[in-house]
Amino acid sequence: MGLIEELQRFRVIDAHAHNWSLFADTAYLSECLDRFALRGIVILSNLTGGYDPTPKEIVQSNEDTARLRDAVGERILPFCYVNAAYPEHALAQIDYWGGQGFCALKFWVSQHATDERTSVVTEAALARGWPVLYHAYYRPHGEAPPNEAPPLEIAELARRFPQGQFIMAHMGAQFEHGLRAIEDCANVAVDYAGSINENGAYQLGLELLGPERVIFGTDLPGADYYVNVGRVLELDVDDEVKQLVLAGNIERILGLQSHVV
Repeated sequence: MGLIEELQRFRVIDAHAHNWSLFADTAYLSECLDRFALRGIVILSNLTGGYDPTPKEIVQSNEDTARLRDAVGERILPFCYVNAAYPEHALAQIDYWGGQGFCALKFWVSQHATDERTSVVTEAALARGWPVLYHAYYRPHGEAPPNEAPPLEIAELARRFPQGQFIMAHMGAQFEHGLRAIEDCANVAVDYAGSINENGAYQLGLELLGPERVIFGTDLPGADYYVNVGRVLELDVDDEVKQLVLAGNIERILGLQSHVV
């Protein structure tokens, strides 16, 4: 059975993508959704403003996400992007976009997960019933963005809010470290979005976290869809586990079972 034929046996939601580059073009994004037969795609902002966006740039990013959702339709699952270095503005963004159909919170690299302002904003998102997706990277070499959160900080934040649901993006980049950092945090799921996509990451994620805490994502348009989804299809696990990874877990976390067509 070929890759395309095997994919047709599963529901697939890409739980990590961005509306930059080619995906700023709504027609092209719609074409990709159809070509890949995606039930839905999580849009995590175009990250206007770089590492430390201003409130104006944050507003622009969320408005761009909303326009994309309005143009493409309900297969777009919009997350609210904030910079907790401006906590009052971040709280206002959560309140406003929560009323506009956004369904979760996205943190990138503008503040550490241990920053008290992060906790204030996280608490507001969780009170709304939103999960919180946090970019996390463990970098054994090279210069990191100054406020980038490593995986151990995500674990600390999750322990502070044990009733909240968190998603650690990229498995923390170095997946062997990242997965073990949050292994004992039952309220933290992970995605493995990104262009690295090493063999063994999904396998270790399932071994350490179990099948209900591992989520499929790609980082499209900056990664290859078929390479990413192929890593799930090649797993030596039951189809029920693959289905949880490819869609079931993000459906449960976002409450999407009856909403994504």
